Amino acid sequence: MALVLLTGASGFLGIHVVQRLLDQGYDVRAFVRSPDRLRRNLAPLGVDVDDSRLQVITGDMTDASAARDAVRGCEYAVHAAATFSYRRRDADRMLRENCVGTTTVLDAAIDEGCAGIVHVSSTVALLQPGGTATGNSPLGVALGPYTESKIESERVARELQETGAPVAIVNPGGVLGPHDPYLGESADSIREILRGRLPTWPRGRLQWVDVRDTAEVVAAALQRPGRRYLVPGDTVELPHEPLREVTGRRLPAVRVPVTAALPLLHLGYRTGWPLLPHAIEGARVIAQGATVDYSATVSDLGIEGRPLTESLTDTIRWLVDAGHISRRAAGRAEPQLAPAG
Repeated sequence: MALVLLTGASGFLGIHVVQRLLDQGYDVRAFVRSPDRLRRNLAPLGVDVDDSRLQVITGDMTDASAARDAVRGCEYAVHAAATFSYRRRDADRMLRENCVGTTTVLDAAIDEGCAGIVHVSSTVALLQPGGTATGNSPLGVALGPYTESKIESERVARELQETGAPVAIVNPGGVLGPHDPYLGESADSIREILRGRLPTWPRGRLQWVDVRDTAEVVAAALQRPGRRYLVPGDTVELPHEPLREVTGRRLPAVRVPVTAALPLLHLGYRTGWPLLPHAIEGARVIAQGATVDYSATVSDLGIEGRPLTESLTDTIRWLVDAGHISRRAAGRAEPQLAPAG
């Protein structure tokens, strides 16, 4: 079967893309910095790195020579690697690595003659205040280092599309779901809400998408060069509300203007103190109040996405199984105990 290069294979989305591609009959060459981390992160999904359909090559996405070696002999490529952080200490590295890595990997895949190349971007690259993001949206406004890095990375992919390169772009929103090896922003927010440590939320909107639906869109986009796809998901104003539905808990919360939260967020961002909220850029993303129109993805790919309640339930059950929250915090979404004997 066709061989697909996958950067970022050991990440949250990456491990699910590995699983999806293997399930669809592709062979996968995982381009990672740590093979041991890849083995550890794939294990909960039942994927063994010793599978004959899975190759592992070590390197960095910003190294042009390593990227060329990694993509050699591949018919397709998925660039899912990116540095993601809302912390000040990671800002310079993120701005440097994400754009350079995108240029390096996409150029290598084009030079190799790959028939389909997917660049994984984000809806944050498309945000306009109060607007609706679609596959035809212009690039959005930078709200901080992360959004700036995603805008500039997508700019690279779009410019290659304009030259006729077989590049597709996939834009997920906030990604949630089970088996997040790094406990990313979405999973951490859910955990803190269920612990009662996040009783306020910025006014605005945020789209949440399931990692498994995102992987499905990425895999399908390999056969749709030149297109842009937004991942199906639910736009949420207050995440406590759907979490109340799936857990049966009260989870009191208040929506506040982002301006009211800025002083504390600025302090947490500048100092890096772990007990203070630091995601000032994340709050600004929510405050944009943008919505997402993914209808073209549904009509073109036939991928509708699963209900948010299912994604949240699976995420919560994984959080319990992984020891991040108690069974009590999960409420009625707690995992079912296996029968004795």
